Amino acid sequence: MLTLAQADQIRAQRHRAVLLYITDRCPVGCAHCSVNALPSSARPSDAALLERLVDGLCGMERVGLVGISGGEPFMEPRALQMASARLADAGKRLVLYTSGNWGRDDGTAPRWTGAVLARAACVVLSTDSYHAARIPDARFVAALRAAAEAGSWVAVQVLGSHARITAAERLLARAFGSTWAERAEIRPTELLTRGRAARLRAVRQGAAGQVAPGRSFGPCNLVQAPVVRYDGRLTACCNEDVVTGGGPAALHAIGRDAGELRDALAGMEHDPFLSALGTAGPGALTRLPRFSALGERDYPDICSLCWALLGQGAGTDPAVQAVGTVLR
Repeated sequence: MLTLAQADQIRAQRHRAVLLYITDRCPVGCAHCSVNALPSSARPSDAALLERLVDGLCGMERVGLVGISGGEPFMEPRALQMASARLADAGKRLVLYTSGNWGRDDGTAPRWTGAVLARAACVVLSTDSYHAARIPDARFVAALRAAAEAGSWVAVQVLGSHARITAAERLLARAFGSTWAERAEIRPTELLTRGRAARLRAVRQGAAGQVAPGRSFGPCNLVQAPVVRYDGRLTACCNEDVVTGGGPAALHAIGRDAGELRDALAGMEHDPFLSALGTAGPGALTRLPRFSALGERDYPDICSLCWALLGQGAGTDPAVQAVGTVLR
């Protein structure tokens, strides 16, 4: 078993964790989706390519933790079974991210999910008002029970108010009884204003002041764990816009086989700008004379500052290169 805090500790270590993104599809279709996932979205069309990528991850000794996400990874039974089996056999610890929509209203789960769940150290299920409107409680509880019965630690990520946290507690109590905290945890989370949720940014920010000056941003922990997509596209972080093809070119790479994957991830691991981003942080880089003006501007999040720095040439700036090389 692996709690979210334990997983966070691994992800904070540079390139010890990778997120494997196996599909863009999701059956839920929430209005707040940060990756525009829909039932009709793209899915793996080249099984051999995905197998090569998975085998490449299996051969990387430094990678100890692999998260499997999407979209909804349980919409791709063959891909999910293949990836989870090979990665588990290679000794990788797995974290599965899911909506739980694959649970059944009669309290059961598809038989094939049992083997997949048994390979996971942690299963992360998300719930909020959007999910609750589309996923019946019985189905969500069935997914909770299936994950726990397979031996996985269960983590419920809750977006929303205290009322939603209370609702999640009730679901966990329904699944496991009053001692649910012995096998599960709840983690409150914030709305990610990417994808379809980008239109909700104004709601999230509210009044002026829900932004921060560039100089105030500390290190980016998420740049420590890159993302590998089913189509061979690699990204240096898990920003949803970047994962789905947007953002600066410096945050993207391509890996079509184990060798390309290894070389591309190694390039990201040793990239001076990314090293500086994950250690000193983008705020510290605005102290360099060339980027001082960025430190005085306001940004809604750390990603916006990162993109602004790259837009002004920070990726190849000699001073940034020196900072990143020394800190690495």
